[in-house]
Amino acid sequence: MALYKCDACNAYRDDPICEKCGRETREIQLPDTTLEEVARGIVRPDESLKSPLPRTGGEGQGEGDLPAPKAPHPSPLPAAAGRGEPEPPPAPVLIRGLDEFEALLDRGTKAVIICGDSKTGKSEIAYGFLRAQNHHRGQAQFMTLRAPSRTDQVLGGTVAGEVWFQVIDDKLAFLDPSGEFFKQLSPEGRRQLGLPDVTEEHFAFVRRAVANLAGVVLVVDLTRVLGPNDFSAWKRQEDDLNFILAALRWLRWDKEARPPRIGVSVNIAQRVSALPRLDKPVLVLFSKADQLPQYTNRVPLELARRHLPTLHGALMTHAKRYRYDFCHTMIRTGQGDAAIDPPCGVLLPMEWLLHDPLRWLPLQLPTRSPILGGGK
Repeated sequence: MALYKCDACNAYRDDPICEKCGRETREIQLPDTTLEEVARGIVRPDESLKSPLPRTGGEGQGEGDLPAPKAPHPSPLPAAAGRGEPEPPPAPVLIRGLDEFEALLDRGTKAVIICGDSKTGKSEIAYGFLRAQNHHRGQAQFMTLRAPSRTDQVLGGTVAGEVWFQVIDDKLAFLDPSGEFFKQLSPEGRRQLGLPDVTEEHFAFVRRAVANLAGVVLVVDLTRVLGPNDFSAWKRQEDDLNFILAALRWLRWDKEARPPRIGVSVNIAQRVSALPRLDKPVLVLFSKADQLPQYTNRVPLELARRHLPTLHGALMTHAKRYRYDFCHTMIRTGQGDAAIDPPCGVLLPMEWLLHDPLRWLPLQLPTRSPILGGGK
C-alpha cells in the first residue's frame, strides 16, 4: 500500500488526492512494508525521507497523522563486555569415536594410550601387536581400528579429529588418537604458529583414558630427524613427549581447582613436581628401526641415554617404570610400504607393558632400578 503526503495540510493520506483540500499529494517511497507495520513500529520509513512522520501528541499535528513508531530496544551487551564477567566456555568440540571408547571405559575397560606425532606408526604398532599375538601366541583378535584408507599393504593413519581404539581383551584396549591432537599440544609448534597457550579442552580426547589408565606407549619415529648440526637429531619429538608425559602426570593426579589467571602450561610446570609419578608403566618404541641400522645395533637404553637425553630425563622424572625398545611393523618395497608378518619388536615389549609379572607386588619396583637391569 502506498503512502501520500499533502504539503498544504501537512498530513499523510491514503489517496493521491487530499480528501480535505482536494489538492494533489506526493507519494512517499517506503521499503517493502505496510502502513500497519509502520504504525505498530515494526519498521521505519526510509531514512532518506526529508519529512519524517509526525510524532503523536505534538502541536500542529494534522488529520490522518500516523502514530510515531516506537524506538527499538537496544541490543543487550555481551556478558563479558564492560562488566568484568568471564566469557562463557567454548562449546565442546565433537571428537569422532570418543563416545564409544568412553562407553568401554564405563564397562571397566582400562586404556593403553599410544602417544606420538602423526605418521609415526602408532596405528601400525597397535595392529602389529594383534598380528604378533596371533602368529606367536595363537591368540586371535579382529581389528576394531577404523581405517578407511586401509589397503592390503598399509593400514593408514588416523583421521584428524578422530580417535581410534583397538580392543585387546575384555579388560584392555589401545587408545590411538590422531597425531593432530598431540600436535596441538606441542609448545614449540604453538609458539611457531603464534597460538595462545593450551586450554583444558585440548585434553578432552584423553582425559577419561588417563583416569582409567593401564599403560602409556610413546612412539618415536627414528627416520624423522632434524639437521645434522642439532644437539639431538630427534629434539622436536623429545620436547613434545616431555610435555605430554608431564601433562599425563598432571591430569592423573592434580585434583585441585585450576586458578583461572594461570595458564595451563604454567600450571603444569608449577604443580607437576609435587604430584606422584605415573603409577602405570611407560613403553617407548623406536619405530621404523629397520631403516637405521647404525643405531639399532645398540641397546635401546644406551641409544636413549646418548642421543635422546631430554626424553630419557622426562621418563626418569615422570614415570616409575619405563622401557625402551626398537620395532618395525612395515617394510619398504619398490611399490611402497607393506606390512610384515610377524612384526618385529612389538610382542615382548607390549607383553611387558600389559602383563607385567611384578604387578602383584604391593609396591611396584621401577625398572630403572639396578636390580632389574636399569630399564633395559
